[in-house]
Amino acid sequence: MMRFMLMISILCLTSNCVLADSFSWKFTPDGWKPQEWLLVKSPRWAHFGNWVQKGEYIQNEVPAEASPTEWQGKRAPETYTSMVYAKPFAGDAKISVRLDFTPRMAPIIVIAPELGKDASGRLEYREHFEICVYDEGVNFWHHVYNDGKPSWSKAAYAKFALKPEIQYTLEVQIKGKQIIASIDGHEIGYLEPSLPAKYYLGITGCEGLNRFYSISIDGKPAQAEPAP
Repeated sequence: MMRFMLMISILCLTSNCVLADSFSWKFTPDGWKPQEWLLVKSPRWAHFGNWVQKGEYIQNEVPAEASPTEWQGKRAPETYTSMVYAKPFAGDAKISVRLDFTPRMAPIIVIAPELGKDASGRLEYREHFEICVYDEGVNFWHHVYNDGKPSWSKAAYAKFALKPEIQYTLEVQIKGKQIIASIDGHEIGYLEPSLPAKYYLGITGCEGLNRFYSISIDGKPAQAEPAP
């Protein structure tokens, strides 16, 4: 055993490997602790969404009196709910989320280098990256924040069919400067030069009714810093 452990230590030293920690939660009433997560709003809108706890999952808040078409249109800001795990990660990581959506979109895995605050002191995204699934595939969005104004661009995408009301597992890997997503047998990746060494990981529901059943993260926690 000692010889085996010594060999592992030598391999790690020579290959610069870092052993990841594993975290997992089920979004049942007793399967996660909301206080371990940070709710974060979009800088695009004033709305500050919360999660609705159900028996086997959580879902984003949506205006009940609005139609699904309005969720994707003029009432979209009221469908936005997002959170990140309160402790940031560093280096390579993998995050897997079990989810579904209706009618067309748009559950998201979010990668956020830092968090800011709005004028009311509420946590708000600054630069961040979104891996967004919908009924026609996956979009990778890069959001930036300059001079108090948010903007965004589509960094990559892949087109394929996904069905509403069907549970999928979305897996996102961060490998150096690569972001690699896989879902339903499809794998898509791209090189993101501005990907930070340290970041928060989480989920977002918007532009529809999005359900999240579980989440797991394999990664190395960064040195702890107080949230803004």
